[in-house]
Amino acid sequence: MVTLFQMWVVPLYFTVKLHWWRFLVIWIFFSAVTAFVTFRATRKPLVQTTPRLVYKWFLLIYKISYATGIVGYMAVMFTLFGLNLLFKIKPEDAMDFGISLLFYGLYYGVLERDFAEMCADYMASTIGDQFSDFPRLPTLSQGYYQLPI
Repeated sequence: MVTLFQMWVVPLYFTVKLHWWRFLVIWIFFSAVTAFVTFRATRKPLVQTTPRLVYKWFLLIYKISYATGIVGYMAVMFTLFGLNLLFKIKPEDAMDFGISLLFYGLYYGVLERDFAEMCADYMASTIGDQFSDFPRLPTLSQGYYQLPI
């Protein structure tokens, strides 16, 4: 929880200090929706539609961060091989673009994974609490199931 909190909040300081407004806008949007999804996942009793909401949100973020990372990696590799010159893009601009996309993909991918794990743990414990009142199924040690000999 401590590392998740630090990964989520520390970039906010540098973003404001260095005037990285694009990152700040994306971070605010991501944080708002993730906070809502996390809030829904940690409520007891668990609403029936919440697991689907959590799954859809974190799957979407996974797909976006994965694609962003791949595109960023390809931009870096194309720049290293000089393919940016075919499109008359300066190497500095192409490399900045690629590294930025790599950073966005990695940062939001790791952050999303940690939030998804936390939400899944909360939901699993909540579902376990909700069904703890139901009678348990008999086990072999209770003698209910006997094999015919």
